[in-house]
Amino acid sequence: MSQELARPLSTPPRPARSAPNPAPARPEAGPAARPAVHRDRRAGVERAIELSRWIVLVFAAVTNNFPGVPPSASQGAVNLLLGGWALFNLAATLLLFTGHLPGRRVQLAMTGLDIGVASGLVYLTGGFTSELAIAFYLVIIAGSLRFRMTASLLCTLASAAIYFAVGYVVASRHFTPELLDIFVTRMFLLFVVALTSNLLARELVTARDRQIRHTIELEHAAFAELREVDRIKSEFMMLASHELRTPLTKIKAWLTLMQDAGDRLPPDARDEGLLELRQEAEHLARLTDNLLCIAQLESGEIRLKTTAVELESVFREVISRFVESADQERFAMTIAPDAERVLADHERLALVLACLIDNALKFSPDSEPVVVTATRVVNKVHVAVQDNGRRIPDRDVDRVFASFYQVESPLLRQRGGFGVGLYLSRQLVERMGGEIWIDNTRARGNTFIVALPMHV
Repeated sequence: MSQELARPLSTPPRPARSAPNPAPARPEAGPAARPAVHRDRRAGVERAIELSRWIVLVFAAVTNNFPGVPPSASQGAVNLLLGGWALFNLAATLLLFTGHLPGRRVQLAMTGLDIGVASGLVYLTGGFTSELAIAFYLVIIAGSLRFRMTASLLCTLASAAIYFAVGYVVASRHFTPELLDIFVTRMFLLFVVALTSNLLARELVTARDRQIRHTIELEHAAFAELREVDRIKSEFMMLASHELRTPLTKIKAWLTLMQDAGDRLPPDARDEGLLELRQEAEHLARLTDNLLCIAQLESGEIRLKTTAVELESVFREVISRFVESADQERFAMTIAPDAERVLADHERLALVLACLIDNALKFSPDSEPVVVTATRVVNKVHVAVQDNGRRIPDRDVDRVFASFYQVESPLLRQRGGFGVGLYLSRQLVERMGGEIWIDNTRARGNTFIVALPMHV
């Protein structure tokens, strides 16, 4: 409940005269996370290649054994080749399911096997005119996914050379214009597929890396937030112990004195002790009320009863809480005739004004008055609490409404309180349909203004 209230939850409190903390570094994917990211990427690539293999294998099997197509002399050899390739694919798929990824040498061997199978299918089914030349496209796509741009183009050149050699042998070492046209067309498609699949693979890998890096950064941020919450909890426990111990110590001291002295205690000292006990009990009550209200706000259990509220009764009720700790003459109360009633929750509005007045009393010199006024502005009533204490800097005007915001260290500062009064005031006022802000345009002092709907 102070103007030097605590800093926001996301910023750790600084002891007085301490150097500012360095800005936290941006979370990066650590060395322990990189192998997992790389392995996840490789697993995705191998799964995509295996799926492509099965698609090509099913297409080749259906093409070679389609009902109504006259059987060729090489049909049995093609089925035998496809059967062997299917067994290889099944073994590779089972290894992937068990988490075993092929190394670089195994990948090169698998690429060579794919080229061999594609060459055999093209040789057995017509050379350049074979419909199963699609197997070469699988080799090109697999190379684009597994290797970098240079290695992928080398794989494409090797596949094109082998395709040309097989087709040349099948064509009895001579070309017709039709065969040449088919060869040139398929060579063009091979290189287009190679370039397109390589670029697409790079883009997919980059997007996946960005997604994984973003996930890692979110995990780092969540971990840092949990550490910050734990730090704030520990700091709050220390602050609560400190703030509650002070009034409890005074109460315990006066009760011990009264009990030990008994009738020997002078009447003036007894009256002073009773006054001190009452003030400290009210201080404890305000602290616990604020904490209970914040807990209800955070849990969503708070319920407001918005009705017509007489401001004069609220003002007198709140000021009566402070007459023991401050002279009645320190309070100046003014209510305009057209601003006597507002739509608000009586109990919560009294709590808001108590926080603002307590804040003003703490930061005003003992001889300076606290002025409370209510005026009408259009269809709103502005309740202003004005003090002549230290002016809040412009940079802190908004931050003072954050919970636990304060300039001084919470355990070293001279003024008491948990630093939650203004945070609690803003939360309650906004839930009552109003607004709260600070007017610090004066050279000295501050004015806290609460705008509430006017009751007509």
